[in-house]
Amino acid sequence: MSKRVRLLDVAKAAGVSQGTASNAFGKPDLVRAEVRERILQVAKELGYRGPHVMARMLRTGKAGALGVVFPDNLEYAFSDPVAIELLRGIGRECARQAVNMMIISAENPEQAIAAINNAAVDAFLVHCYSDDNDIISAIQRRNQPLVCIDTDIAGAAGTVVLDDFAGAAMAAQHLIDCGARKFAILSLQANEAENFGPMNAKRRGAVSHRVVRERLGGYHDSLQKAGIAVDDVIHIECENLSSHSAQMVEAMLRRNPEIDGILAMSDVIAIGALDGARAAGRNVPADLKVMGYDGIAEGERTDPPLSSIRQDSVEKGRLAAEMALGDINGDSRILETSLLVRGSSRAD
Repeated sequence: MSKRVRLLDVAKAAGVSQGTASNAFGKPDLVRAEVRERILQVAKELGYRGPHVMARMLRTGKAGALGVVFPDNLEYAFSDPVAIELLRGIGRECARQAVNMMIISAENPEQAIAAINNAAVDAFLVHCYSDDNDIISAIQRRNQPLVCIDTDIAGAAGTVVLDDFAGAAMAAQHLIDCGARKFAILSLQANEAENFGPMNAKRRGAVSHRVVRERLGGYHDSLQKAGIAVDDVIHIECENLSSHSAQMVEAMLRRNPEIDGILAMSDVIAIGALDGARAAGRNVPADLKVMGYDGIAEGERTDPPLSSIRQDSVEKGRLAAEMALGDINGDSRILETSLLVRGSSRAD
């Protein structure tokens, strides 16, 4: 068996110190171009593969990577418009700080825990996940910075959330101002247990996801101030897929033709609501107002264009990554939203 080539062997063959050879791989800007090229050429000739990741971590205390935990599968992370924008923001900050990103799906808890335990990362971001599960416990056992996005996790080093209560209250008030009086709320998944369909008072009381809890609170606040009882509002829990919400809304409108205002907790759900309303023979916005939440680009291209509550998901991701990779301790940021009025909520 041939002897493993070490960094020291490369340094001797290139006529430089071991520190200079190390910098040629890890901090190339500190080494003159001609010296760096000589070191890399010698390394290639000797068959040296580069510094061992774990050895570098032991030496520097840094892995040069950020772990990002999503509650859904990786296909969702790269297809959902808000998740894509969030990853763009995280990636932007990682690029600025010259670190990599490792994305971990929490869909399979056993696999996720194994990935977390073995992840060579300096910090973790957790998006939209509750703190009452084994995955969060596995992260906390790593004793590394944890920043949560759109969720509350006890003991997190930092938190970045939207003012979801205010955004939802603004959405409901807008439809009230547009003349809507008979409402339906299309909710995102309320907790880890899937239960899509009608959302009764017991289910609403069992909400564990912060986003759903805050948005429901905001909707209800504005509706109650307008004299609309929460029990008179239809609540439906939807999968965050337009095809799913379209089916749910078509059936709902055929059963409840009096509905004239729909508040959807995401633009993806709201876009499906537009399709469902069309299939049920309803005219948006003439006899049905529809309001989304997120302000994604696709909402500009629907027929009619979708009114929404806009959030800056790119900045949310960038800020969370900046916090995770910086010197933080209990920092919390609440980001504001804004009202986007388009064709789906035009007043009569």
